[in-house]
Amino acid sequence: MPRYFIDATVGSRRQRDCEGVIALDDLSAHEIAVATLHDLARIATAEGREAPLSAVVRTEEDESLCTVSMTIRTEWNRDRRQGVGQMLEDVV
Repeated sequence: MPRYFIDATVGSRRQRDCEGVIALDDLSAHEIAVATLHDLARIATAEGREAPLSAVVRTEEDESLCTVSMTIRTEWNRDRRQGVGQMLEDVV
């Protein structure tokens, strides 16, 4: 089975995947990228700010297969986000 690399970007911060993941095929690698964005989005919503998120899937030959992207924003009522901290910066 082929190895794919999922490079994640949060805002202007990019994390290049150096280990990669083994996936059955291109569609499975795409699903892994979507799951990666899902995890990043959960953290971004807790942080309480707008965050553009993307994941680029690369092949073993370092060719870009696809890019999955989204922007997520949470607007907290009152100041309920206290204590959330800098979780988003710690992820990427």
